[in-house]
Amino acid sequence: MSLISDLSAHARALQVNPSGALLVGEPGEKGDPLTHPRLSLKARARFVRHGEAEHASLAARYLEQRPKAKLYIGFGDFSIVVFSPVSGLLNGGFGKAFALTPGDLLD
Repeated sequence: MSLISDLSAHARALQVNPSGALLVGEPGEKGDPLTHPRLSLKARARFVRHGEAEHASLAARYLEQRPKAKLYIGFGDFSIVVFSPVSGLLNGGFGKAFALTPGDLLD
């Protein structure tokens, strides 16, 4: 989940094509970054706008994690964007790659 302004280029791109990707990793300070684990996620974006049924509960959860967002979460041009995983690629380091399904990624 993310909070995105309709004024941003990435919001407009996701509104045209809701497919997106996210690379998650935490390389160490030393060593070759290619040997550190990383996860590439493919996802579909769904915009939840002010006034929609689930907006209030999603906004509350978002603010629990990011309280400073209270300054702008109420702006009319901001939407909560929920990303639903479609697939993933886990690279656990050199020679350790795995394709993941949505079932592998969800609780």
